[in-house]
Amino acid sequence: MKNRLKWVVLSLGLMATGLVAAKQPNIIFIVTDDHGFNDLEATDMRDEVDMPNIHKLTSGGALMTQAYCTAPQCVPSRAGIVTGRYQQKFAMEANGEGPLPKSETSIASRLKKLGYKTGHVGKWHLEPNRQTKKWFEQVGCTSMADAPVEAVNAHRPQGFGYDEYAQGTGNKYWSNFDVSGKEVEPQEINYKIYEKKSHADKFRLQLQTELAQRFVERHAKGAEPFFLYLAYYGPHSPLDAPASLTDQVLSVEELVAKGYDNTKKPYKNRINYARPYTEAEVRQQGLALLKGIDNGVGELIQTLEKTGELDNTIIFFMGDNGAPLGTKSWDGSVNDPWHGSKGIIFEGGARVPYFVYWKDVIKPQVFDKPVNTLDAGATAVALAGSDPAKDSMLDGVNLMPFLTGKKKGEPSRYIYQRYMNTAAVISGKYKFMMHENGEELLFDVSLEQPGAHNTDKEFHETHNLISEMPEKAAELRKALLDWKNELPVPEYDGGFHSSLIEFAEKRWGFRER
Repeated sequence: MKNRLKWVVLSLGLMATGLVAAKQPNIIFIVTDDHGFNDLEATDMRDEVDMPNIHKLTSGGALMTQAYCTAPQCVPSRAGIVTGRYQQKFAMEANGEGPLPKSETSIASRLKKLGYKTGHVGKWHLEPNRQTKKWFEQVGCTSMADAPVEAVNAHRPQGFGYDEYAQGTGNKYWSNFDVSGKEVEPQEINYKIYEKKSHADKFRLQLQTELAQRFVERHAKGAEPFFLYLAYYGPHSPLDAPASLTDQVLSVEELVAKGYDNTKKPYKNRINYARPYTEAEVRQQGLALLKGIDNGVGELIQTLEKTGELDNTIIFFMGDNGAPLGTKSWDGSVNDPWHGSKGIIFEGGARVPYFVYWKDVIKPQVFDKPVNTLDAGATAVALAGSDPAKDSMLDGVNLMPFLTGKKKGEPSRYIYQRYMNTAAVISGKYKFMMHENGEELLFDVSLEQPGAHNTDKEFHETHNLISEMPEKAAELRKALLDWKNELPVPEYDGGFHSSLIEFAEKRWGFRER
């Protein structure tokens, strides 16, 4: 399928959306890192976020206010996004349990077979690393130092259907094209020294944006549509945003006026922080990194407009998991109004920023029904001309019929989560949680409107409904147990928290209606 102007005869997925005579669209996934639910302008409860480029997209597309990742940690969550499949099904549930198995098929591989040029820019995090000790045993090495090069490369983007790639998080990128748009032999490019240090002053988010722009320019107006997976390394630490970004957000003095402390410097982890920071300085850094992402999205949109590709490009924007909040790792992002954080599947770690934009195709709307990050892959496959419902290896659903109004309500399914020894299932506004120690919790996690929290009506994860709604609890308990029993590891012994109830009571406490 080489000609992108082939009609709907090749695109059964498009029939479901009503786009009968449309050509295959370009598809872009933008994935942010440790990005809290609060931190889009549309969901900002603190009046601190300034992201005008992204705000135009959330205002002009579908803002998903009940969107979930598949795990509250980077590696498993990204394994789900990349494959469109619950990563628990291939026993990749936490950092260190990689690399992404070669038995899995990526969304990029599926789209490539359907005629797409595919590209990856930014964080991958699914290759072997110093934590993947089981993989070392499998390939006969002891560490990354003696790992076979070809075995490592097989788990990089090039091994999962990406034609072009610039994989990296800082200044070094494993690439077969460069920031100037030139093809190169696969190699690690260090932009601190590359091309006579002409890129040395570019911050990581700028480099990732420029690499994404070059990919789009390389394939604009081509015979084939393109798929770009752009994984920004932010607002994840290190918190080292340059003055050019911190100058664009609230000053430390303005943040102090909003209640952030600027007297103590408890944030001292040398890996995460460029220097010791106060609470106010950490928040400013987080806002600056988000500003860098927003600037980049704006530049990418300009490139799509200049190349004439914007009208035929659908953009999925999603966080990989919620923000961390501890002094050892807080990245300056905020999860309001939700409790919890990265590392646990309470809403603060599990509910993520998410929107879908396609100019003049998806009308402006707030979509307040449950969705998850796997739905992006299923929707992409449908738009490319295949039927995700007939692919047993895809766990998401095609969202286009719901976003275009062809179908009302929400997809008929449960959304599952499990992160080590805690698991959850979501159905409508209800979330049932289970710990391997036998604890069970049932919550109403509805939200009246984005960017607001009605504390008189919205109790969220402060009021356990188990005893009040036994029938709903029984329904969701059965659904979750049935799903867990199909996993290669039905029960998981390890985890960060030994008790959900003790964790919640210690952090925020329970309330009565």
